[in-house]
Amino acid sequence: MTEARPGFARPDSVEELSELMTGAHRDGRSVAVCGGGTAFDDHPPGRTPNLLIDMGGLDQVIEHSPGDLILVAGAGAAISELNRVAGTGGQELLPDFPADRTDSGATLGGAIATRAVGPRRIGRLPLREVVLGVTVVLADGTIARAGGKVVKNVAGYDLAKLMTGSWGTLGIIADVAIRLYPKPQTEGFVELPGAEAALEVLGSQVAPSAVEIDRSPGGRASAVVMVEGLPESVESRTARMVDTFPGAAPGVRPSWWSRRAQAPVTIRASVSPALVPELVAQISQLEDTIGHPIQLRGSAMGVFDLGIGAADADPTIATRVVLEHLRSWSRRQLSATLLCAPAAVWDEVDAWGEVPGFGLMRTIKDQFDPDGLLSPGRGIGGL
Repeated sequence: MTEARPGFARPDSVEELSELMTGAHRDGRSVAVCGGGTAFDDHPPGRTPNLLIDMGGLDQVIEHSPGDLILVAGAGAAISELNRVAGTGGQELLPDFPADRTDSGATLGGAIATRAVGPRRIGRLPLREVVLGVTVVLADGTIARAGGKVVKNVAGYDLAKLMTGSWGTLGIIADVAIRLYPKPQTEGFVELPGAEAALEVLGSQVAPSAVEIDRSPGGRASAVVMVEGLPESVESRTARMVDTFPGAAPGVRPSWWSRRAQAPVTIRASVSPALVPELVAQISQLEDTIGHPIQLRGSAMGVFDLGIGAADADPTIATRVVLEHLRSWSRRQLSATLLCAPAAVWDEVDAWGEVPGFGLMRTIKDQFDPDGLLSPGRGIGGL
């Protein structure tokens, strides 16, 4: 184990990580965890931790079983490296992670802790369903394992699912067993005008892997459909879409594919797919009303990132207006939360709104981390 400076540590094993957490728990030191650092600006900054743990020392591929479609690796292993390893068996990681984060060195543990999801979410299991097993170091240093290779479970909880999207507030992911998927032979893209046709594709027989909608500030929304598989199948489905949907045209992977809009503030909005065209229209009207640029990008399945504001303007008021408008527009089926923003904006807006199940999350947090040492403030609802 090496310590670059006080308050920073880089364990090389699960046991060393456990020793670090045992000491931090004994001394009442708060802890934050760093993987590739690609989500460091997301969620509230919280208070400065007493100890920052770099997981880069736990980057080993522990097991690769192409026949079983399973890969086990340390939490600090880079997603790109794991896909390279899986590729030797003609496979890839089953979850699709965002390309901008993968290209910047996102790690397996970090991607799972932040529930990072790329465009290819249609027809694939949710991230929490593809994590087969996990080793976690808890706040007091206890090593807990759950899933495919069970050594010790935390009674009553499915650790693998619980750690997915926990933002490091319940425990530190040390290693993960994850599903693999046969790597598609080829891919094809079709461009569609507007958001309405995107919904029709979702319900069609072309079996898309992804349907992404992009709207630049002041512009009209367009959709891009991705299909994967054998070359003849991709060619057939691409041609079918071009013949079926007015204005559809064969395309290529757009430069923005699987990359978040670049803006001072990012709001994440989730809505039922049926309301997607209405959401797109609401964003256009809202942009005209507040006079601030709003970029929309996300899946026709209903999960979008909204980029708010320009680099030379304070985005605080615009952010507050967008959050309040979206929450009042559809109280029934839409959630809108702040994902990334300058610290000053976090202090001035209601970042989370109503969080369903927050009481239960609070209870679980108290059980796993009663002293509030793990990533304080970075969890859902500011846990």
